[in-house]
Amino acid sequence: MRLLDCNDASLRLWNDGDALWSPGVVWLSGDCYKFGEPAWEQARRAPREINNRYWHRLSTQSLSPALGPARHSADLVHAHLEALLNGISGDITLAIPGAMEPGQLSLLLGILQTLPVTASGVVHRSALVGAATGQSCAHVELQLHQASITDVTVDNGVARAGETQLLPGHGLLGLMDDIAERIGEQFVAQTRFDPQRRAETEQALYLQLPDLLRELGTQSEVSCSVEGHSARIAADALRPVGAAFTQALAPLLPAGTAHIALDALLSALPGLDLPVQATTTGPEDISLIAGTLAPPKGELHFQREAPCGNATSSGQAPADLQQLAAESTQPKTEQESLETSQAPGSATHSLTGGHAVPLSPGKHIADGVTAAESGAIDIAAGISAELNDQVVAGRVAVNAGDRLRAGGVEVRFITVGF
Repeated sequence: MRLLDCNDASLRLWNDGDALWSPGVVWLSGDCYKFGEPAWEQARRAPREINNRYWHRLSTQSLSPALGPARHSADLVHAHLEALLNGISGDITLAIPGAMEPGQLSLLLGILQTLPVTASGVVHRSALVGAATGQSCAHVELQLHQASITDVTVDNGVARAGETQLLPGHGLLGLMDDIAERIGEQFVAQTRFDPQRRAETEQALYLQLPDLLRELGTQSEVSCSVEGHSARIAADALRPVGAAFTQALAPLLPAGTAHIALDALLSALPGLDLPVQATTTGPEDISLIAGTLAPPKGELHFQREAPCGNATSSGQAPADLQQLAAESTQPKTEQESLETSQAPGSATHSLTGGHAVPLSPGKHIADGVTAAESGAIDIAAGISAELNDQVVAGRVAVNAGDRLRAGGVEVRFITVGF
């Protein structure tokens, strides 16, 4: 299966289980465009040679300011996709965020027609998230320059994406700016060194932000070092960033929202205080559900619906899957867990805050929880843990889609590779 996830903050090409992350950022290095991670790593060092709005503003209007030979943002998207595909050909499914306008989607499909791939399906990204969550929810999605909230209803085993509300100025880049500013204040207060004074040290700080936020998800304070200067960063110092996002988000949540599907990029944000229960969703959820979709019949159209998990056309899971689901919620003995650890669907990675880690023996997953092997985890004595809302202890088998709560952290288990 080939899938192009078109959220510019988490832009990914999935090709038969392999995923390549390539955020919507381009760097003009000399006379050559470099996209994705290489551009991401230069964004603060060379801001005049960077464009991070070409997916957000996809159009045929002239670029302003200009960046190399590209006439408009559509040229940059074409060049990005050409580099990302790197000779890959054949059918491809597109996962489209609700914030993309119809004219932009039409332009994107036209761009793909000039490349050696064929758009075989176009599906609403929030429908895939809702299908993975399995319940009606508000999908809160983070893009580079904005956040969006899409109302998703689940009925008879089918998730349907409804209206999308936009939250301009509250995208990933804006959040990173706010977080970096507050971390910079901590450096100045503790060391009199300001990492944001020079482009090189500012870039070094920005590249550490994802790891710092992940660590703050399990610790109240972490250490951050830039150019030989170290500061202790407390989660409390960053809480105003999450509080501001919460305040902006709350009025846009659909009336009656009882559950939120939260973008993994937001899950580790200190100070985020949502009014209802939330489930963290990541790109892997989108890929897993997209892989179950039947090819559309007839003319290509924008699908706003997706069946939940392994639901059949009637919206019900097949009988054998219902039995497996029922069995998976029952507490397992250690021997039973070991016997099922290599079954089809066994997890290969843990996913926390959008970061996937292989289940290698001894690998830390959460406080008191380590990987035993692919498809199994060890929970230390005295650790309170729940797997799929069932209390578990000792060695436990984990399958793709399972959720573990331990040490105040929620971990999702996934399978990488099809």
